[in-house]
Amino acid sequence: MSLNRRDFVKNSALLSSAFIVGFNLPTKGMASKVEKKSEVIEPNAFIKIDKDNTITFYLGQVEMGQGAYTGIAMCIADELDAFWDEIIFEPAPVNDVFNIPGMPMMLTGGSMSIKTQQQRVRQVGATLRYMLKSAAAKKWQVRMYDVSTKDSFVINKKTKEKLSYGSLIEDIKNMKLPNDVKLKSAKEHTLIGKRIKRHPLEVEEKITGQAKFGIDVRLPNMKYAALVQPISFGAKIISYDDSKAKNMPGILKIKKLSNEKIAIIAEHWYQAKMAIDKVEVKWDKGDFGKVSSEDLEKEYISYFDKDDLPIMKKDGNTNEAFKNAKKVVEAQYTFPFLAHAPMEPLNCTVHHQGSKAFMSVGGQFQTLYRGTCAKILGIKPEDVEYYNNYLGSSFGRRANPASDFVIDAVLVAKDEKWPIQTLWTREDDIKMGYYRPLTVNKAKMAVDENGYITAFKADVINQSLTKGTMFEGFMYKDGIDATQREGLETHPYNIANHDLKAFCPDSPVPVLWLRSVGHTTSAPVVENIVDQAAIASGIDPLDFRIKNLKSPRFVKLLENVAKQSDWYNREKNSGYGVAIAESFGSIVAYVVKVKVENNDFKVQNVWGAVDCGMAINPLGIENQIEGCINFTIGYIKYAQISLENGATVQNNFYDYEVNRIKDAPESINVEIINSGEKIGGIGEVGVPPMFAAVINALYDATGKRYTNFPIKLG
Repeated sequence: MSLNRRDFVKNSALLSSAFIVGFNLPTKGMASKVEKKSEVIEPNAFIKIDKDNTITFYLGQVEMGQGAYTGIAMCIADELDAFWDEIIFEPAPVNDVFNIPGMPMMLTGGSMSIKTQQQRVRQVGATLRYMLKSAAAKKWQVRMYDVSTKDSFVINKKTKEKLSYGSLIEDIKNMKLPNDVKLKSAKEHTLIGKRIKRHPLEVEEKITGQAKFGIDVRLPNMKYAALVQPISFGAKIISYDDSKAKNMPGILKIKKLSNEKIAIIAEHWYQAKMAIDKVEVKWDKGDFGKVSSEDLEKEYISYFDKDDLPIMKKDGNTNEAFKNAKKVVEAQYTFPFLAHAPMEPLNCTVHHQGSKAFMSVGGQFQTLYRGTCAKILGIKPEDVEYYNNYLGSSFGRRANPASDFVIDAVLVAKDEKWPIQTLWTREDDIKMGYYRPLTVNKAKMAVDENGYITAFKADVINQSLTKGTMFEGFMYKDGIDATQREGLETHPYNIANHDLKAFCPDSPVPVLWLRSVGHTTSAPVVENIVDQAAIASGIDPLDFRIKNLKSPRFVKLLENVAKQSDWYNREKNSGYGVAIAESFGSIVAYVVKVKVENNDFKVQNVWGAVDCGMAINPLGIENQIEGCINFTIGYIKYAQISLENGATVQNNFYDYEVNRIKDAPESINVEIINSGEKIGGIGEVGVPPMFAAVINALYDATGKRYTNFPIKLG
């Protein structure tokens, strides 16, 4: 892969044969300025049309397997009436026009891609279609009513004559953008709401191996770097001897990046990797060098006894409610550190060229990462040519406000004459990466004689995900992280009395959001304690939820999964569990069936129902929910990061286990309910209720409550 120049904007310019639509909706204005005889059109655009009728979409979201490219392209193509099979989509350059609405940066995360972009990219497509129709009508001297569009052509309804979109470029170049172009109605959609497979371009690239991920980047005279990482969290370099390493074949340079890391630059990456063990480092492990995850867990649990924990939510009179309750249930939960372990190891390629630089990275924070590079190199962000690749999955790891792997790569390449690709090994990331934080929760619930929940008390202890980051200003307040509130303070049940508290202890272990963030711990706590309350009250768990829920949207989903699973006639020799949770604007309900044998369990069947407001691509939603289900099973059964002497015990997939084929359910059925409410996200929302449904099913099968993860029977 040669990236001397942007592949998606040849020679950093566009030929005058092309027309680009580039405007920041909903702002009204003129199309991007086009110099009549020029070679340059401002590349802050969503659509490019060439005279040969090639249509290219520039997408600001990244594609990491979640289907963002297909989903967003569907929205543009539908309103534009572009020929779906032949459109091209490419990663957009870093430009404000592609920022997430309401945020000063380009990013992909929080299941925001479709829900934040669909409206404005549909408007882009609809506006351009209107302009093309207007131009064609003028050519034919007919009314706009007498022309239609289909498959990238404008059609004269009377004569059946066709004009390609590309042939109308000159006619629309200087046309004013029309105001308030009407979007298609649901019945007019040809793509939106339909079951659309991944776009043929993406499919072909991936099955033929042509898809370019960050690790595939190749530049002329490119070198490679591997890293000497700290041996424990908080460890600092006292001194090091690199004499053996620097004499090994292919080694070009060894440089200290910080008090924690040393880089080895070589002709080939494996040469750099082999030299790591030859660098003799003397480390100061500090006070944390004796700490284990069990020590941290005990410390966290001790905070439950404190009376002055920051208050998340306190209303009503919980003491009175618990005193007068017919039934009271309580439990304590432990969730381990978790690594993201994306399939493609972390990497970033940087070429420092004096006052300019090139960087190529599969990252979720384009604006931040480009800005980080510029700051380290002492140049302007606009002087960093940034190329975003396909991401080999992420689960949040490539959306790090600390920019850790990017900083490493930029420091390695700073003032060097070569372009250098810095690659973390999987062991680097698992042993010294950023984790979902270790979390302990304590919950208590009261139920009255009529089966209504009257009080909910809970404490959550874990490290803050946002303190000290650019998100701190609006996500960390009064000692409580916003991610601790997710799904706990915002639970869906009608409860009058709350006593919810949280605390964020400090630790040198770096933490980062994992897929579905705070909901990965809040949903299993809420939905398990609700399940316990239902059993204690002698009420069917699904009926108990329906009885206590606020919103009919939730009830409809539970009724759906009850019907799918034949809940009221379920098998007696298996365990069934139900759970429901809202996250990122969407609601997901599951019924799970598990089989327990020989101190092990197998998730046999999953019945799911999803309400994300409106399904842009039902097939894509089903795929994401199925992926969430399998993703979560691995974290329920196997995955954990444990510490000994301040260091991670696990190394790679052989001891940091994830879901395998043998663990996949025998059947998964997902039904989508279009409620017409505001569109929500989908990439993460299937994870939270899966945690809860499985542990509830295990209780049904064994009579035991499993509240510590990963779950080990026996």
